Amino acid sequence: MRTGGRSKMAGWRTLLALSLLLLVGTAEARAQTLEDYDYSNLGFRALGVEARWVDASQNQSTVGVGIRVDMGFLGPYIRIVPRAGWWNAEVNEESVSELERQLEEVSDLPPGSINLGKLERTAWILGLDVQWTLQEAVLAPYLGVGGDLYLLDDEGEAIEGTFLDSAVITAGLSGVVGAELNFLSHWRVYSELRGTLVTDASNVSVGLGLAYRF
Repeated sequence: MRTGGRSKMAGWRTLLALSLLLLVGTAEARAQTLEDYDYSNLGFRALGVEARWVDASQNQSTVGVGIRVDMGFLGPYIRIVPRAGWWNAEVNEESVSELERQLEEVSDLPPGSINLGKLERTAWILGLDVQWTLQEAVLAPYLGVGGDLYLLDDEGEAIEGTFLDSAVITAGLSGVVGAELNFLSHWRVYSELRGTLVTDASNVSVGLGLAYRF
């Protein structure tokens, strides 16, 4: 079902590649030995909530929500950030038409025989970032790479109860650049640009969030 519509997603490829190269290069420059990295340094440091504009390859742009947890620093400048998100968007006409064409071909039906109408996609995301950032800075830029797990669920009257109505789990890879502002004693405001390569739902997104530091 989920094919086509990937032409508008070229930007995340460059973002992902640059983030990976910069993260690796910075880590090599900053780390002296493996002893600099210790899992005992990790702990629950901050919790953030965010709104996120999402433009996915087969969907109309939409706004989703998310949360992220700051687990602190694994080593010099290297921060671990688990995250979760959700968005819902209408599947674009190009992708719906492509699906109709594929169904007509496998069913040996003439063109125009199948009309699926309006379809919507819901995505639930779990991810984990490895980010390079400054410690204890008032304004801290960051960049990183992350692994993602997507649960995609398509819905519509025409596909209800069919095999197309089932949820699909797929994995992805993200690149992110952003900055956070530490103000008062416990609060942070952050904004980021993220590009994600994931089967059937590759996307770029812009997030704005507020985090509380414990």
